[in-house]
Amino acid sequence: MRRGRCGLLGFAAVGIGVLILLALVLPSEFWWFFLAAGLIGTGIWFLRCC
Repeated sequence: MRRGRCGLLGFAAVGIGVLILLALVLPSEFWWFFLAAGLIGTGIWFLRCC
């Protein structure tokens, strides 16, 4: 796999595209659950790293 800025930008573009497609299909309650899980995961990662 190629590394560097182009690979990172491509990965980000694909990820954003998937999120947009999911936003069109899934109900709004899912996104609150997704946000809560992301915040919990970020908090755990922050506590382990610092």
